[in-house]
Amino acid sequence: MRSIAMSEDLRSHLELLEREGLLRKVSIPVDPIKEIPEILRELYARKYDKAVLFENLKGFEDWKALVNLFGSMKLVEKALGTSDLEGLGERFLAPFKGRPEGLVDKIKMLGDVIGIGKYLPKKVRKGPVEQIEREPDLLSIPAFKTWPKDASRYLTYALTITKDPDTGIHNFGVYRIMLYSPRRAVIHWQIHKRGAQHYFKYKERGEEMPVVIAIGGDPVTLLTGALPVPEGIDKYLFAGVLKGSPVQVIEVNGLLAPTNAEALLIGHVNPNEVAWEGPFGDHTGYYTPRDLYPVFHLERMITRRDPIYYGTVVGKPLTEDAYIGKATERIFLPFIKFLLPEVVDVNLPPEGLFHGIAIVSIKKKYPGHAKKVIHALWGLGQMAFTKVVIVVDEDVNVHDWGQVAYALASTVDPKRDVLLTEGDVVDVLDHTTPTPPVGSKMGIDATRKWKEECGYEWPEEVEGDPRIREIVARRWNEYGL
Repeated sequence: MRSIAMSEDLRSHLELLEREGLLRKVSIPVDPIKEIPEILRELYARKYDKAVLFENLKGFEDWKALVNLFGSMKLVEKALGTSDLEGLGERFLAPFKGRPEGLVDKIKMLGDVIGIGKYLPKKVRKGPVEQIEREPDLLSIPAFKTWPKDASRYLTYALTITKDPDTGIHNFGVYRIMLYSPRRAVIHWQIHKRGAQHYFKYKERGEEMPVVIAIGGDPVTLLTGALPVPEGIDKYLFAGVLKGSPVQVIEVNGLLAPTNAEALLIGHVNPNEVAWEGPFGDHTGYYTPRDLYPVFHLERMITRRDPIYYGTVVGKPLTEDAYIGKATERIFLPFIKFLLPEVVDVNLPPEGLFHGIAIVSIKKKYPGHAKKVIHALWGLGQMAFTKVVIVVDEDVNVHDWGQVAYALASTVDPKRDVLLTEGDVVDVLDHTTPTPPVGSKMGIDATRKWKEECGYEWPEEVEGDPRIREIVARRWNEYGL
C-alpha cells in the first residue's frame, strides 16, 4: 500500500494540496449562491483536477467556500492517504478473515478484533470548532443554490450526525439539507438511510431527536459520511480505521461531533413535524420532485474563526460525486468478496448513476452460478438498489465497456439469461420508477453457459496456435511492421 501524508483537519489538508499544486485560490469577489455552482459545472466540463478555495464571498465576508475537494481520483487518494483503496477495506476486514484452527489462532484473532477498538472515537474536552458561538442563523451560511429551479439553497455536503437510541451507535450521513428559514431546515434522508432509521425509532418513542450537522472536517471523515457503512458499525469507528487513528470528538447535544469541523449546527428534529422539500437538481441529471421530510430546528451554531464552507454540485455525470462513488466501489470490493468469494471485480460506472448499473465478474463454478450472484448482490446493503446487474466471466475486464458489450452479445439469450423482478426495493431518487420506493430490476447472466443451462455443448472459442504466436512475437521486428 503506497501511503500519502494524512491531514488532521480541512485546513492542514488544504495546505498539503497547495504545496503539491492541487489547490487554487480565488481572491476576487464571487457570489456563492448562484455563481459558484456555475463555476463548478465548468470545472467539471474541463475535468479540472484541483480543489478551489474562494476567499472573497459576496454577502458572506466572514466565510470562505471550498469546492472540488474530491474532484479527481488523485484528490480522493490524497484525502484518504493512500492510492490502494481496496487495501483500506482489507484493513477493516483483516481480523475476521481465515478460520482459527487452534487456541493460539483464536487468541490472535480475538486480539486483532479487540485491536480495532483503538480506532473508536476519542472524546476530548474542547476543540477548534468551538472558537466562536454565533447567533443561530442558517441563512448566514454561504450555501449554494445549485440549479436554477431548486426550491432553495442547500447544504450539499454536510455531515448529519445522529445516534441509534437503542444501541448508542453513531451515524453521520451526507444528506441534502434545504434551508427553510434562519432556524429551520428540511433534511432529505431517504427511508432506507441510517439517519432515517434512527428518526423512525425516535418517532415510535414520541421523543425529539437530537441532531448535529457538521460542516467541514478532516477529509477522511468527510468521505466516510458518503460511504455505505454496514448497519451496526459506528461510522466514527470506520473513519478511524480508514485514517489509522481515532476521530477526535466533543460531546454536544448528547452526540459526538468532530472537533475539527469548521462549523457545528446543533438542534433537534421533531418526530411529528414534516415540511415540503424540493425540487432539487440531483445526480440523475433531473429535478427530483417535492416530498415531505423532517424539519431540523437550529438551537446553537458554533464555528472556527473564518470558517470554510464545503459544498458540492451534482448533475449529469461526470461530477465530483463520480469520484466519491468510484472510491466507494474500491473500498467496499473486499467486503463483497468476503461475503461472495466467487466475485473477482466490480464496476459501478459513473454513467450508471451509482445504483443504476453494476458489472460484476465471477469465477463461475457451476450452472446457475451467475443468477445466484445476482440475487445475492440484491441482498447486500446499498447493492439492493442496483437497477441492472450484469454478471460476466472472470476473464472479462468489467471496466472495459467493449469487453462487456462483447460478453452481452456473445453469451446472452434474452429469454434464458435475463431476470426481471417486480416489487423490489429501488432507489427513491430513480424517476423512472412509477411507485418508489419499490419497482422493478433486471439481472443479466452474460457468462459462457454450461450444458445444463442451455441444453447443448457451448461452442469452442477461437484461439491461435500458441507455438506460432511465439514465433511471430520473436520475429516481430523482422517484419518491419
